[in-house]
Amino acid sequence: MAELGYSKLKGARRRMAKLRFGLARKLMGHYRLRDEEHAYRFDPASFRELWRVSSVYLKETGTVDLIRRELREGDVFCDVGANIGLYSLMAAARVGDSGQVYAFEPLAANFASLVENIRLNAFCRRITPFSLALTDSAGVFPFHYISLTPGSSGSQLHDAIDMHESRFEPLVTEMKYGTSIDELICSGALRAPDVIKIDVDGNEARILRGMRELLSGASRPRIISVEVNARERDSLFGYMESQGYAFSGRNDTMGGLRQIKAGANPESVAYNAIFKPAEKVA
Repeated sequence: MAELGYSKLKGARRRMAKLRFGLARKLMGHYRLRDEEHAYRFDPASFRELWRVSSVYLKETGTVDLIRRELREGDVFCDVGANIGLYSLMAAARVGDSGQVYAFEPLAANFASLVENIRLNAFCRRITPFSLALTDSAGVFPFHYISLTPGSSGSQLHDAIDMHESRFEPLVTEMKYGTSIDELICSGALRAPDVIKIDVDGNEARILRGMRELLSGASRPRIISVEVNARERDSLFGYMESQGYAFSGRNDTMGGLRQIKAGANPESVAYNAIFKPAEKVA
């Protein structure tokens, strides 16, 4: 390990350091992801980010199918828990120049990769990124990091409880601004979305409560995909029913299917629930 003290890298040491960092990035490589007639470019900043790109058609096939099937020209799509932006890119390719994608990602390393992926794929006009956390009210709240690696998931707003319902010791806790979708729409920062995807590993119920006016209004979404865990399942389903939405189906993740195959009760495994206005389901 080189010691710097009050000195700085210069001369041969500086050139060697630049060479090492440049070589590490080249070894990671450039990747293209094909999506029907579309293709997206990525320059992964970590192995976890590379894995996320390479496994997208295995990990959550239901979410990919939903975007391909439901989104159309001119739609507004909210990607809540956007991570590095895979689903935001897929959505942007389908909503066209008259549509809009809003990508919400509070984890700093993920947000840096998200905005870089938006730039790399020339979607700066179609995707608007938000480096904030969604919840049920506006304020400043603790955001607990379970990982600092680009492409990671599981960090949490409010409480340090992971996706398996266990408490974790945060690597660091940041005070993060959070607000609701209703507040953003009221302020004019957000157009009312047609389709919403919520996957934040545990804070989904609060986010849904923060869009009460949207769900009961004239321009309510025609479809909402939300991750459901066993702890919040009953209250989440009850809330959506009270807002005039009905359960339309479920999409299991690759990890969830593995647990079910091993004998787990399907209702005890996290999955993505699809909700539509009750009259549409009927």
